[in-house]
Amino acid sequence: MKKLIKLMLLAVVLLLTTTGCSTSTKSPEKLLTKPNYDEEKALLNSGISKVLYQNVNLIFPENLKESGKINYVDLDEDGKNEIVAFQKKEKINSDSKVGFLILREDNESYSFLEDGVVLEKGDKIEYGGFYDLDGDGNKEIIMQYKDQDDISRLKVYAFKDNKITLKYQLDEIFGEGNVIPKLALNPHDTGNTTVSVGDVDSKKIKISYINDDNNMDMIVLGYNSNNRVLKISLVQFTSERAIVKDVKTVDDVNGISEAYITIGNISKYEKGIILDIPIGKDGAVGTEVMYVKNNKFITVASCKDENMKKAYYVPVGDMNKDNIIDIPSISPNRSSFIDKAYAYITYYQWNGNLDENNMEIIGQNYYNYQYNFRFSVPKEMQNILYTEQKYEGEKIQLEFKATNIKTGTSETAFTVVVKPKSGTIDDKKGLTNSKYIVQVLENEDYSYDIIINNRKLLKDYGVEEKKLKESFSNTYE
Repeated sequence: MKKLIKLMLLAVVLLLTTTGCSTSTKSPEKLLTKPNYDEEKALLNSGISKVLYQNVNLIFPENLKESGKINYVDLDEDGKNEIVAFQKKEKINSDSKVGFLILREDNESYSFLEDGVVLEKGDKIEYGGFYDLDGDGNKEIIMQYKDQDDISRLKVYAFKDNKITLKYQLDEIFGEGNVIPKLALNPHDTGNTTVSVGDVDSKKIKISYINDDNNMDMIVLGYNSNNRVLKISLVQFTSERAIVKDVKTVDDVNGISEAYITIGNISKYEKGIILDIPIGKDGAVGTEVMYVKNNKFITVASCKDENMKKAYYVPVGDMNKDNIIDIPSISPNRSSFIDKAYAYITYYQWNGNLDENNMEIIGQNYYNYQYNFRFSVPKEMQNILYTEQKYEGEKIQLEFKATNIKTGTSETAFTVVVKPKSGTIDDKKGLTNSKYIVQVLENEDYSYDIIINNRKLLKDYGVEEKKLKESFSNTYE
């Protein structure tokens, strides 16, 4: 049956390549044109699907930014891409299976390998990736999947000499000091190798270079849905084993599906790990910032710190373009804490120290996603302003308020008037004739004016009126 499938697939893919849509076609005309990978993948998808069993389909892993149904990867570094396609097999009254198949470039086509299929009992593929974990020059296939008991399993496969082997089974990776030996097993003969994952039922992983030892690192999050404890594991690989270097625990965590792992520069001198974790009873997201030193996690900021919390996930970014990751936060006492249509977002950056006050504010923005503008809050009024929205006909008035330093009362410092372009407002009449009005922004949908309501209040805070105009821009350029 395998030989028949091989011949059928070869015939199908040969047919595809003779249409001129395969990048492996060696004709001079094809070398002069840019390959259309989307079209080729669609044809390969169709060709592979035609020779799969009736109850087998190609599927996407959940980490769509890294992997697709069909992936071109030079696994054994021979200068030719293999095709790795992820698949799912479903059968009535039987456990479903997930896995992958490998096609090898064969002259001017791709052929299906006799032993090029891996299928594990499971329902979905949570992660699929291709990395040289142990530095042997070959890329491993990393697959994380949910098994028939809804437990996340993590396995690493090797491809060499046209054969697939199970290289590592990464179940026991949440005990510091654990050593996982290399298996080198036939993936079809591993029925007795599945081991307990302990008190972890869900996983999430990220693979990258974290420190300067030139070894690939794997960060693995493991979650126990019963006690709501999250474990963070640092796993490194050698030629013969995987080693759990460090494990950190966070409690009171509300799941792992909405957790995010980011790896990047957290200072001029340190590359770090940023974890956004749903935490606490109020449904907030906390940010944990760490780096690795001497194979141990060093905590820079805790997700339990109030300054590191927000009501919902906001991606980290580089706000001031200094190639260092900035940490966004939304204070719970802000009027926009829950409404995602607008928000005051404060950005923090690590100052390089490990004391209690090591996260410094580098800026704060007011974002209004509904009306597509942002306002860079002057340093003097950061964490002071709040906004109330009102309407006057077709105009939307956003009053920016602050506390009067002398009286302690809340007063409107300035108002942003948003006017829709599709409306019937006459810009030559009304408020725009006032000397207190400054037009600050215009785009296809709206024009934006500022009314200066309280010059004295702005002066008391040391804010120059002329700088307000420079602080406005479109949210989406």
